Amino acid sequence: MRTLWILVATGQLLAAAATTTSAAHDPAESHEEHVEHVDHVHPHVAILFPCLSMLIGLTITHITSRCQCLATIPYTVSLLIVGWGMGFLDVESAGSLGTLSESISLWIAIDPHLLLYAFLPVLLFGDAMSIVWHDFHRTAAQCIVLAGPGVLIGTALMYVVAKFVFPYGWGDFECAAFGSVLAATDPVAVVGLLKEMGASRVLTMQIAGESLLNDGVAIVVWLVFYNLMKGEQASAEIILSFLRLAVGGTAFGAACGVIVARWMSLASNRLVHSDSLVQVTLTITVAYVSFFVGENELKLSGVLATIFAALMVGKYAQPLVCDKDGLAAVWHLLEFFGNTILFVLCGVFSYTSTKNVEWADYGWLALLYILANLARGVMVGVLLPVLNCVGGSDVTKTTWKEWLVMTWGGLRGAVGLALALSMRNLLIQQGREYTANLMVFFVSGFATLTLLVNATTCSLLLKYLGLTKTPEAQIAILGCLRQELMFLSKKAFSDALASDGRFKAVHQRELDAMLEHLDAELGEPQDPKLHLQKGVHPEPETTDTDPERQENSKEKGIEPGTVQAWGHWWWGFEEIKVDRGVAVRKEKSAGSLTEQKRFGVAAKGTQQERVVYRKLFLSMLRAEYTRLMDVGMLPRRASGAELLLASIDAADDFAALGLNDWRILEKKLVHRRHSIRVKVRELLSPY
Repeated sequence: MRTLWILVATGQLLAAAATTTSAAHDPAESHEEHVEHVDHVHPHVAILFPCLSMLIGLTITHITSRCQCLATIPYTVSLLIVGWGMGFLDVESAGSLGTLSESISLWIAIDPHLLLYAFLPVLLFGDAMSIVWHDFHRTAAQCIVLAGPGVLIGTALMYVVAKFVFPYGWGDFECAAFGSVLAATDPVAVVGLLKEMGASRVLTMQIAGESLLNDGVAIVVWLVFYNLMKGEQASAEIILSFLRLAVGGTAFGAACGVIVARWMSLASNRLVHSDSLVQVTLTITVAYVSFFVGENELKLSGVLATIFAALMVGKYAQPLVCDKDGLAAVWHLLEFFGNTILFVLCGVFSYTSTKNVEWADYGWLALLYILANLARGVMVGVLLPVLNCVGGSDVTKTTWKEWLVMTWGGLRGAVGLALALSMRNLLIQQGREYTANLMVFFVSGFATLTLLVNATTCSLLLKYLGLTKTPEAQIAILGCLRQELMFLSKKAFSDALASDGRFKAVHQRELDAMLEHLDAELGEPQDPKLHLQKGVHPEPETTDTDPERQENSKEKGIEPGTVQAWGHWWWGFEEIKVDRGVAVRKEKSAGSLTEQKRFGVAAKGTQQERVVYRKLFLSMLRAEYTRLMDVGMLPRRASGAELLLASIDAADDFAALGLNDWRILEKKLVHRRHSIRVKVRELLSPY
């Protein structure tokens, strides 16, 4: 038996040696085995790349939150640079990074449709759901103009560049599809930039709304030319298909959003623990269901379906959310995951695409970057009169400064790259591998340049144009509030030392040294009695010798020699007479006192001060409405809750004209009272 085992082992060794010898003398067979090994990489290895990307993203976030010099670099730009580094290590090491190279190879070979279906719904839905409906409604016409005719004009301009400027001799359908990919801005990249720039609400909504809508329109245009590239015949059905994709996707998404908002209203009991879970799960589910069913089953625009589903949820379900902070945290986390993985992957794709082109193509890429930015500037400039015409008010008026920011802020990103990868697969099947690599190279390279150049300098452009400058009146108000908080903090310390026995062992000198910076912030000490009475900041006592002003003061009921001051917001901006260091509210008739409580400082001072005070009052009123809904004094499931919040948003637009929130609310209520839906409900009501 032992001899038999020896013979068997010897035979196995000889067979292995023969196999090794034959493989060494047959390189073709060895190459086939290597290819087969790559094709049979275990799928679970793919989890390493996103985990490593998240670890790097967390490191970047942590470092930038502690280092102010690095905080100026947009997060997406940092991720793109990291992706370039990972692509460099993988390509230059010839895939010798072990498991990491295998994981990167699996992600590079990912199907473009899977990339869109996995990442786009959650990123689009999270950004669109955070949009205030009033902001979208007042700029919707402008966004539609930029997303509709704007995409068509941009596609035509980039078609001219690809057809008559580039020396590659591409066909008409390839040039048109390439132009549609570059014509639309990427919502994932643009919204991430706008959140960090601090631009105005109107400008932010114009750029973000355009990027959300034109992405869906550009994909529809791209699908038309992509099908023509596959050999389908052009016919009049193309226009019908375009309308079906755009209009059908919008209607289907709005219907999904309304249904989910209604479901969330049925699960809005804060005393039931599972209702919060139901609401969060509903928002995540509708993001993917609206995209998948609209895109795959109904053959509509999944992008538009997801966007309008999110807009409807944000409009109707905002007062119904049981845990607003929890919902915001979940979606912030999902967006962080999606952005991190997607932009690192874009960096890897961008670097790997550089290995399949020639050096002359880099010069054409630089020319493409210049011409594409000029084309966007021409597109926005041509549509500028139309934008101001459909804007409807001075609030949404677009000046040359906004035009410049809208031109420079048109970033490209992962959506265009996914479309380019789809074209690459089709062109490779048609035997045009070099053209396929050029498509990916130009799209990824242009997206990289917009993120590295435009994104990093857009905030500087805003500051240079003065679009992020804080009003001086607002700075003064914040300074007064800061001083008041400083004073109250120091007084709280003094009271605690005097009355609380737990602080008896505190060393007074050391405590004064720790609080020394408060004295510097407070400046010269003021009369403590005046601070303790109603929390009023005194003005310098100056004797007014002007007889005309004294006469006017007597007519207004103000004694000469007294000082006028204004109470804080918790006293309703009431006028206060300061006499002998004591703040006393001025006596008025009931009607005038009510008017003064409502308008107060908002009716005095410079125009800028009036606007700032009115906006401050409206923001506090919004907070009070929200608090009343949270404690149950205002019904969250009633339509009045949504109308109250909407009236604040509308009144904020016209703060320069006065406080019009009640007038706007009255108009909405009257319009709602005479609507057909309310009349039908009254007819069917048994009461």
